[in-house]
Amino acid sequence: MKFRGAGAAAQLQGRITDLSETGLFLATRTFIPLGKEVHLEFELPTGEVQVVGEVRWIARGKVAEQGLGIRFLRLTSQSAEAIDMALDRASGIAPRRKPNLLK
Repeated sequence: MKFRGAGAAAQLQGRITDLSETGLFLATRTFIPLGKEVHLEFELPTGEVQVVGEVRWIARGKVAEQGLGIRFLRLTSQSAEAIDMALDRASGIAPRRKPNLLK
């Protein structure tokens, strides 16, 4: 996962262990200050996601529980669609259909 904040590029490594339409939890040993905006890029089976988020909470505990709670602030429609489709797949729900505006 790439991380960019305050104009400085850096690498943020971790594993997404929880994903929703509004944010994610990144299991990582690297901590970013609360309130910091981050630019995240990651690949889902349904497509690439690029999002600007904000660190909303930090979990500091056992290694398995360490990480960052990040709330999405801005994302492209393609990124939102990739997240929606990934969540639908994970829950076993039929894919959401875009409305056909030509009818």
